[in-house]
Amino acid sequence: MWSELDLEELDREDGAYVAEASPEEIEELVCMLRLELYNQGRPCGPKPLRRRLAQHYGTSLPSERTIARILERNALSRGRTGRYPGEDA
Repeated sequence: MWSELDLEELDREDGAYVAEASPEEIEELVCMLRLELYNQGRPCGPKPLRRRLAQHYGTSLPSERTIARILERNALSRGRTGRYPGEDA
């Protein structure tokens, strides 16, 4: 779903509309954007993630603290890239 969404292309489209996303979709988007920025070697904390979301979503953005909780919940904080086999959730 979100993995198929090209945000750069969407940003280029004139008058593009993105529907309101559910909390699950927002969480998935935050995780995807975090990994994308991490893989590019760019800052990928809550502030840069929120700025990136603001470029593509105009309204109903999660707060930086909510983004931090999403990252922590998905083991994507402190330079981590997720959970690994054998780790407790």
